[in-house]
Amino acid sequence: MSAGRESGISITGCLYEIRDRLTDAAAVAKAAVTCAESGSERQAVRIILEVEEMIHEASTLLNGVTLMRRIERGSPDRSPEPD
Repeated sequence: MSAGRESGISITGCLYEIRDRLTDAAAVAKAAVTCAESGSERQAVRIILEVEEMIHEASTLLNGVTLMRRIERGSPDRSPEPD
C-alpha cells in the first residue's frame, strides 16, 4: 500500500490502491492515444500494453475488497452493515 496511508489492510486502503492504479492506467491510455493520433500506432500499442498489469492489479484488489466484505458479513461477532 502507498506510504502515508494505513499500514494494515483495509477496504478503504484497497479502494485507494484501486483508484491509484486506474488513474495510472488512464494516464498511460491517454499517452497511447496521443501517440496513435500522431501517426505512431505501433508505439501506441507498445505503450498501451503497460496498462495490462495495472488493470490486473486493480482487479485483484477488487477481489480482495469483495472477500473482506464477505468475511465481515459472515463474522458472528459483527452486526451486518447496511449496503
